[in-house]
Amino acid sequence: MEDLFREPQMQQAASKSTVDAVLGRVVRAGNSLLSLLSGLLAAALILFSGYVLYDTVYTQNAAASSSFDLLRYRPEIIEEGAEPVSGAESLAAINADYRAWLTVYETGIDYPVMQGPDDVYYASHDIYGEEILTGAIYLAAGNSGDLSDSYNLIYGHHMDNGAMFGGLDLYTAEDYFNAHREGVLVAPSGVYDLKVFACVLTDAYETEIYSVGDRMDEVLSFLRERYAGSDGRTSVLLFDEAALSGAEKIAALSTCTEASTNGRLVVFATMTRRNLLTLEASGYEGVYDGAAHGPALVKPNYTEGTVFSYSEDGGASWHEGLPSIRDVGEKSCLLRAVNEIYGTATASVTLKVEPKPLTIKVRDAFKVYGEKDPAWELEPISGIVDGFRPVYTIRRSNANTEDVGLYPGVLVAQGEKLQGNYSITFVPGDFSITAANVLSLIAEGYSGVYDAQPHSLSRLQVNITGGTRIEYSTDGGVSWSTTAPEITQVGTIRVLIRASNANYASVTAEAVLQVTPAEVTVTVQSAEKARGEADPEFGAEISGLVDGQEIRYTISRPGAGKDEEVGRYEGAIVASGEEFQGNYRVVFVAGDLTITEGTQGAGEPTKPGRRLSPSGNSGTPAWALVNLLCLIATAFLLLPLLHLRAKYGRIGDMKRFNDEKRALRDLEDADEEQREERERILKTARAEIRRTEGQSAEREPTEEEFSDAVERLYYDVERYRRRFRRGTAGELLTVIAAIIAFVLTEDMRLPMILVDRWTPLMAALLLICWIIDVRLLRCREKEDAQSGEDDGTARTP
Repeated sequence: MEDLFREPQMQQAASKSTVDAVLGRVVRAGNSLLSLLSGLLAAALILFSGYVLYDTVYTQNAAASSSFDLLRYRPEIIEEGAEPVSGAESLAAINADYRAWLTVYETGIDYPVMQGPDDVYYASHDIYGEEILTGAIYLAAGNSGDLSDSYNLIYGHHMDNGAMFGGLDLYTAEDYFNAHREGVLVAPSGVYDLKVFACVLTDAYETEIYSVGDRMDEVLSFLRERYAGSDGRTSVLLFDEAALSGAEKIAALSTCTEASTNGRLVVFATMTRRNLLTLEASGYEGVYDGAAHGPALVKPNYTEGTVFSYSEDGGASWHEGLPSIRDVGEKSCLLRAVNEIYGTATASVTLKVEPKPLTIKVRDAFKVYGEKDPAWELEPISGIVDGFRPVYTIRRSNANTEDVGLYPGVLVAQGEKLQGNYSITFVPGDFSITAANVLSLIAEGYSGVYDAQPHSLSRLQVNITGGTRIEYSTDGGVSWSTTAPEITQVGTIRVLIRASNANYASVTAEAVLQVTPAEVTVTVQSAEKARGEADPEFGAEISGLVDGQEIRYTISRPGAGKDEEVGRYEGAIVASGEEFQGNYRVVFVAGDLTITEGTQGAGEPTKPGRRLSPSGNSGTPAWALVNLLCLIATAFLLLPLLHLRAKYGRIGDMKRFNDEKRALRDLEDADEEQREERERILKTARAEIRRTEGQSAEREPTEEEFSDAVERLYYDVERYRRRFRRGTAGELLTVIAAIIAFVLTEDMRLPMILVDRWTPLMAALLLICWIIDVRLLRCREKEDAQSGEDDGTARTP
């Protein structure tokens, strides 16, 4: 019974040990699992803390104005140039919500200003439309996007590191306020200088401050009241009344404060449009030519959208356009250029027209003794450009003289010297009285501009017409004809006129028929294209033709491939051809090319929110640094050409050396060394004779054969000259090809990359130029080597 009683006790003890072991293993496994979970949790907390720190640092840095991602879009104000503001459109092309660029000097505030559909969107989105805690600087949604409102409100987050509007709280200190009051707001609608005049603490629900539009006067009245000490939730800490003198607009920069949830800090500044427009003009002074003349705009730095006007009464009244003067006189004018974006500029000019000199000559006349005086006439008047008819009278100063003879200068024209736009000089004519039995002949030619019409003598007069025969010669009197010669084409014909009568002695006279080229104007028609497109087909208008002659010319655009930015290029399309063509003198007038905004990439406009790659517009040949180095190295290889005189001097040395050897043939008092040298040359010449005439030929070489042997034995000058010329020409052509290839394929206004598709061409041109240069340098050594092979001696010049 005792054994039976103990056995179950032993079984119970064994079961308890098993349970303890199992429990021990469970406890140990639990502890390991808890340790693992604790480690994982600790690692997760460390990683999360690191991410939070990274995100905080990244967010703070991304909000800094020094971020290259932002500053590369900052527009540049150019005080002197054709574009007062450059780069203003680059950010607008990426995001249509771009409104301006805000800079407050020496504060770190240097950001683009966006404008969203409400005042919440850009509080959490960057300029690309991507979500980010820092948001962006943005204009109140209620303001006009062109900043035309008199009160403009701009929001920005308060960052702890001073980024965005985090530095505005420094304006609460008067010293900082006084030292940081200048800034600028660059917008597509204009450039505005900023002048800080107030610092205000308020809350987000102050409607007097956070209501925008044309409310400048209301806002300023409100600030003056609060600055005077009126009760309210707005406190004006600093206020400068003097800074408001002449203010037309104001801007408010608003950010949060750390003091309260709804607390706001607002810095106010005046907005003054900066005048970036400049105008320089020169007047006109010249002789009257019947055309209107105006001032020349020497330097209008921006013409697109600029309206020009002028005043002739000192600015009391203005007329649109530019002034002009046609008739004789003088007037002073004020010029004014007005651009809605860039401001106003004025200049003063003087326009003056002097009378045109006009010479009027009385036509020579004659009469037969006993007849009445003929009617006096003037010679054809040249130089009149407007149909002017002078007022004058003609008289014979020796009217009482009737003796036969020649009276020079007695036909006198009289009239006012200044008539209309002309200063007239009257030249008297000669008058002769001939005997009744003397045959007299007067002939006058023709001179005029080509008009496709035939022209003969302008005047032909004989004193006796009965039985008188008139003949003409155009070959100096060799042959005569009764048909009066005519001239139609441009040129000069000298005509001899002979009057013969059976009862009188024959008389002759001489006259000239002359036609000068007419002027034809080829005016290139202005054209327009979109940026990135090929040039359109250019055309031109021809004016001044009086017949069906064809005018030959070509039209080109020299700036193609270089001038491809948006804008108007005056005189970019030019016509060229021969100046004199047939009966015409051709004047070419260039046309303008306007390039409008095109598309980017594969033909699609850049959409808002899309980032641009750092290299800009892909697909356009970039400026390759390697290509530029190739071009510089190719041009550098031309430096040996600067020593052309020295290289050609080598040819002179060769010729002199050969001449010294040729002189050995007839040298009588030669020394032993010279006789040996002469014998060696004769040996070479005899070998050449045997080669050409047969081995049995034994005659002595002639002087010419001796000279040829000298050139074979020493220097072949002509071969060296040909090689040098070919090499030099080849190197020059290679360098020219490299320059042309670089100009046509590279765009130096784009960012640099190392290589592009044109680099193999530039490298090939460099290699060709290098090979040619090496051959030029080694040309002398090759000549020496050939000489050594011929006779085992070296050539010494």
